[in-house]
Amino acid sequence: MIQRKNHVTGSAAEFSVDLPRRAFRRIRRHAPLPSGQPGKEELVKRMQRFPLFAKLPARVLSELAAAASVQAFRAGEYLWHQGEVNRKSLFIEQGLAKTARRNRAGVSRTYGLYGPGDSMGIFAIWSGMKYPTDAVSMNDGMAGIFVDSDAILKFSEKYPRLAAPLRIEIGRFTEAFIQKIEIVSAGAVPQRLAVLMTMLIDRYGVDKKGNKARLPITLTLEQLSEIIGVRLETVARTLSGWKRAGWLAIDSEGCHFARLDKVRELLPD
Repeated sequence: MIQRKNHVTGSAAEFSVDLPRRAFRRIRRHAPLPSGQPGKEELVKRMQRFPLFAKLPARVLSELAAAASVQAFRAGEYLWHQGEVNRKSLFIEQGLAKTARRNRAGVSRTYGLYGPGDSMGIFAIWSGMKYPTDAVSMNDGMAGIFVDSDAILKFSEKYPRLAAPLRIEIGRFTEAFIQKIEIVSAGAVPQRLAVLMTMLIDRYGVDKKGNKARLPITLTLEQLSEIIGVRLETVARTLSGWKRAGWLAIDSEGCHFARLDKVRELLPD
């Protein structure tokens, strides 16, 4: 159940980032996930929305689509596990996913966030390595297009015009790690939350006007505490302060920011 089709610019252009109302909510009953596969013509059109495939001739993309499939996930489902052989890459159409690893104590640490228009797994293909992290869905209904890794390698060798877009996708993998470093090194909890929220607003925000914007994603306190690396209770206190000050309101449509200027004032120099 999609609320409305709002679009964003950049790599996420042409993708609806609004999530189902129940996304990130603890519910007893789950709505059924989409099933079945689209026809080849529809799949080609959906793949063309991604920068990696946008400039490929229809004939070439049609060949690549033969090695692709769509799949939807529930919150917490693994797309793949760290150490598995890289057999596929994901191109996200809806929802959020994260890369994560568990430390020796068994605690999961988030290393990157990915949303509509982003890809996952390209770096491992290009490097010839196994998946360096787990990939986990962060909400019910997160969906994307899986493309066979061998097919991507084959087509990159056969069609040189794929080389430049592939380098860009690899750069985004590095960027996700840099953003994570920026978040955890930002300082106190308010600064870390400010870095995370402005990053998400800049990339996936909608209804932007002046100091107002909406992030059509509602992260749980547990997810936020894991991402920024602090205790859940501390995150809750900080967000409560933002709400009391009138900076932020959260409902079924996401996070509504009324004073982005105040949030940005918390960003480290």
